[in-house]
Amino acid sequence: MALAPVLPGSALFVTALAQLTTDVVPARERVGYWGDLVQRSFGRLRSQTFGDECFRGEIRAHQLGAVRVARLEASRHRVERTPAACDSDPGDLKMVVQLRGYSVFEQDGRRAWLAPGAWSVYDTTQAYSVTSPEGVLLHVLLLPRARLLEGAPALRDLLVRPLSGTRGMGRVACETIARAFNTGAEELGETILRQVRLALLERAGLAPALRSRELLRERAAALIGDRLRDPGLDIDAIAGMLACSKRALHKAFEGEGTSLHHTLWRARLELARRQLEDPRHAARSITSILLGAGFSSAAHFSRTFREHYGKSPREWRRLGGRERPLA
Repeated sequence: MALAPVLPGSALFVTALAQLTTDVVPARERVGYWGDLVQRSFGRLRSQTFGDECFRGEIRAHQLGAVRVARLEASRHRVERTPAACDSDPGDLKMVVQLRGYSVFEQDGRRAWLAPGAWSVYDTTQAYSVTSPEGVLLHVLLLPRARLLEGAPALRDLLVRPLSGTRGMGRVACETIARAFNTGAEELGETILRQVRLALLERAGLAPALRSRELLRERAAALIGDRLRDPGLDIDAIAGMLACSKRALHKAFEGEGTSLHHTLWRARLELARRQLEDPRHAARSITSILLGAGFSSAAHFSRTFREHYGKSPREWRRLGGRERPLA
């Protein structure tokens, strides 16, 4: 995957993969440069590197709709958000998934030790510190606070707590985050939001532990978001990639009043619709868009699009999506 260069002063999170690294400056300048990269990436943070002369750090990131996903790899370091820096509310919660090494998170009198396989969430509007006494590899996400906590204020009690990424919904969410970073599939942003919220609700006892069928459905939904543009993605392929039977997949979706086939084509149709409305895709032909959404037949795409939205793809593009779906 091509990396988008990031110039000083530019925004980090873009749709294409963005990369920031200390490798571009001499070793003697890396500590100061890392502090600048951290601030550009995650807001007003004070960075310390324990005086290491061979410090190295790298941040790669995607913007997936309302979700920002970054992969941070660095030598031992510490970051701190001071009370003086908490004078604005970006509206986000920050989530960290520990992949390598360990880190200590401190906020509001709480302390969470994260080892590989664990994750935690904390509030960007309050002072906090993160100490990584050895080299680490992390996934760092910015998630809309309102959507994550909506209707469940008790979830705040889970902030700055070590949570498991190796079982239940936490495992499914962490798998989806890794897939989203590796592919940059924008469709996975909404899936991540839903799955992280489900994981928190499950941990808080506000929702029953998800059964195997429900976990399988979430894994399938994430896979669809990841591979949506692949015209070869069908029920056989999904079953093979998830190492399960087609019967198990069908049963996983039965309780939702839909089918896996319907879920797949609806997701493809929604992707095509969004791209027809998006000015960034104005130069692309409708054929390019339908193929990029995983459709293989222009006639089938046009017929299905009109049945669902009441307009042809060409008419929908001309109207700029001002007409809403019929169902």
